[in-house]
Amino acid sequence: MSIAPKGKVPHFTMRPNPAASVMCILVFVSGTLLTLSFFSQEDGTGSYQQKGTISAIITLLLTLFLLLSATARYWFTHLWKKNATHSRHHQHTENHPIEKEKAFRQQLHQRRNRS
Repeated sequence: MSIAPKGKVPHFTMRPNPAASVMCILVFVSGTLLTLSFFSQEDGTGSYQQKGTISAIITLLLTLFLLLSATARYWFTHLWKKNATHSRHHQHTENHPIEKEKAFRQQLHQRRNRS
């Protein structure tokens, strides 16, 4: 799977969300240590093994969720351009009837001042 589809290049400032990335790393490290702690305390009764398995599943789910949220921009190519809608709004403003009327009035005013 490629981050950049054919013909499109991500904006150079695009990078994973730093807060989500840090949280992802912290959750993964602390969850892994907690899981290993539970498995190392196993004495044959199975209670610590269950806690370790549940801890591992929760850690993996949280890590996956944070990883997806940190890289969410890469999944939606329409978000790659900064202010992607700005050009459409600017174009709409230029072609708006009021703007045309302002330009016409300014042109009339300039003609009157020449005479």
